[in-house]
Amino acid sequence: MKKIFAFGAIAVATMAGSALLITAEPAAAKDYEFCRYDHSSGMNSCGFDTMEQCVAMMSGRGGSCNRNPLLADANASYAHAPKRRGPAHR
Repeated sequence: MKKIFAFGAIAVATMAGSALLITAEPAAAKDYEFCRYDHSSGMNSCGFDTMEQCVAMMSGRGGSCNRNPLLADANASYAHAPKRRGPAHR
């Protein structure tokens, strides 16, 4: 009787576990807009939706906050192109 109960419990646990795995969806990665750069360790931490969140995390710890240059949406990222000075040489 104990063996039947044990096999039944294993079967129920296996079915419950497989049902959980079938219904689970992969987590979606989110691209955050702002990054905190820690000057002491040299690490970037891009996990902030607003500049205010980044500055609040930086407060008392040091570092700097910048926009995330690696955003997935090309229109949301930024780029810098120096202005031309003088005539273009050919």
